[in-house]
Amino acid sequence: MKKDTILVADDDPALRQVLDTLLQVEGFNVIQATDGIECMRMAYKHQPDLILLDLMMPGKDGRAVCKQLREASSVPIIMLTAMNKKRDLVDGLEDGADDYVTKPFDNDELAARIRAHLRRARPNSSPAEYQERLLKIAFESRQLWVSGKSVMLTPMEWRVLEYLFRNRERVVTGQELARYVWGQTVASDIKNLRVCISNLRAKIGDPPRRPRYILNVHAVGYRFTGQV
Repeated sequence: MKKDTILVADDDPALRQVLDTLLQVEGFNVIQATDGIECMRMAYKHQPDLILLDLMMPGKDGRAVCKQLREASSVPIIMLTAMNKKRDLVDGLEDGADDYVTKPFDNDELAARIRAHLRRARPNSSPAEYQERLLKIAFESRQLWVSGKSVMLTPMEWRVLEYLFRNRERVVTGQELARYVWGQTVASDIKNLRVCISNLRAKIGDPPRRPRYILNVHAVGYRFTGQV
């Protein structure tokens, strides 16, 4: 079986060595980049299956790299950051990152998140389409229209929407949904999930007090309520 290739982009040589050893033990091929410019070159040349991208790098920082990659690629991107300010993390996700891990990180959690994102990146995992009077969603091509106007969603928002739609016959708990999005569930994931759902509702025109599509089920979770 072909091994998945992980591109590690970080300007800290000691951390790159730690990640190289960890990921090879986990069964991955590893390639490395020392700054943002080299990361772009390596990403286009080697077409990795996932990128671990440091937020703060010389030459071109992680946010700029992520934005540029997203113009041509849907490769899963996990941000590595020493920052824990909510705005910095949200900005990274809005730029197209799929997830983030703060330093110092737990090795087992990082490996679990990587495997979760690789599973979700496999083809044929998305539902087909949803359409009603105001909302049209093409899951396979990840295109969405509200009242005929195209709306852009982040990768995280797409995963939330896809999972709720795929499980629309039942209530999905917050922990289950967070586990699907991030691979594991910690307290910060539940908080980020609430932010993500709030942003998603705003984009699809779904007022939280009278939702048409994403219903809050008190003390349990969420359910997709649109008529299929």
